[in-house]
Amino acid sequence: MNRYLCLILFCCLVPFHIAAQDNDNAQSEEPRLRLYTPASVPSPKVYGQEYYVSDPDGILRPTLIDSLNRVCHSLYRTVEVEMAVVLIGGFDEDNWWAVDFCQELFNGWGIGGAERNTGVLLFFSLGTRDIRIHTGYGMEGLLPDAVCDMIIDDNIESLSAGDYNAGIWGIACEIADQLLTKEAKEELLLGWTPKRYNSEDDLIYIYLYLSLIMLIVMTVVVLRKCDKISKASFDKRPDLITGSENLQNGLGCLSLLFPLTLPFLFMKYRKQRQSLSDLPYTCPSCGNEMKRMPADTVEQIGSETDKIENKLHIFRFDFWKCPSCGEVHTARFRDKTYDRYQDCKNCGEHALKYVEANVKKQPTYHERGEGNKIYVCAVCGHKTFVPYSIPSLYEREQQRIREQLRETARRSSYSSGSSRSSGSSGSWGGGRSGGGGAGRKF
Repeated sequence: MNRYLCLILFCCLVPFHIAAQDNDNAQSEEPRLRLYTPASVPSPKVYGQEYYVSDPDGILRPTLIDSLNRVCHSLYRTVEVEMAVVLIGGFDEDNWWAVDFCQELFNGWGIGGAERNTGVLLFFSLGTRDIRIHTGYGMEGLLPDAVCDMIIDDNIESLSAGDYNAGIWGIACEIADQLLTKEAKEELLLGWTPKRYNSEDDLIYIYLYLSLIMLIVMTVVVLRKCDKISKASFDKRPDLITGSENLQNGLGCLSLLFPLTLPFLFMKYRKQRQSLSDLPYTCPSCGNEMKRMPADTVEQIGSETDKIENKLHIFRFDFWKCPSCGEVHTARFRDKTYDRYQDCKNCGEHALKYVEANVKKQPTYHERGEGNKIYVCAVCGHKTFVPYSIPSLYEREQQRIREQLRETARRSSYSSGSSRSSGSSGSWGGGRSGGGGAGRKF
């Protein structure tokens, strides 16, 4: 009797135990919901080029994820359309709308080809109960907003009832069916060029805007500079003209960056600088306008120093004579070889030039050598000796080894970067979206 009683109790308790286990398993299989940002959603391409589904919270069955990857990869191989399927636990609705979240995620990953922008994003957020189909620029004709809305409407009941596997699978299959029709294949593969987004267009407008701004700013600077030079006195004008060369050089460099607007201003300013030195001066003594003397006047009345500096093209001299009081004044401008010379400490003229270097002590393997650099003044003939150190043979060898190591490291970095790029991970095509598609709450 006791045996039968135990058997009856066992048969009664087993179903409750099994039900409890099923309930525990069901609870353990519920996804753990987390909040995401577009930057924190993991890309499936880290696993390889044939992965298209990102489900970090385990919302879908693993077998269904494999089936979705196969559908997406088949779609890409057949009509060159990249479809990403993203399922997340949720996102902060205080900071994001679903469409903005999808837009940033789409463009951040670069779904679809960069040239044709044939990308599609199937987005699902469990916590906020959002479902959306987000299309690239090149898909707006094949998947218009009305078609996307119809596809979602066909599967919204499954999602509302909590059958996320059936709902997502149904939407993905309808998108694939829509893109695998005969008409869609002809448009995608037979030379049709879909609407595409070119980010360089924005850069062109910004560049043209900056060019116009730079033209206005530099024109104002040039006009003020020329006006200041033209009104300067005899003593200050040569220095101002010489100093304005920096503005001319800077304007020349900017002309390389803004060739549409600034080259004309550069040429005009360079010509204006040359004419500024020809403006008549006012005599410092009597205030009358002076007359410019011939160019060879420096050889007639100039000092020996002036003649040497003029002959070496260190300075250019302009002589001006007042017809009223007869005074002669000299204006000195830097010439084309000015930068090759230095100031001489003996006579104070800007005529000191490097001539040669001699070695006083040859370097050895462990000791540095010594030498002198010789500078000679073209005016007074004074020689200036500047000592310098010659690296030892050991230092030269170490420098050669460091250069070899840097070259080896550079090649190694290049090869490792190439090997990483050719590894198992994949990447999206670099496509863009303008916000097309449809979505709703389920």
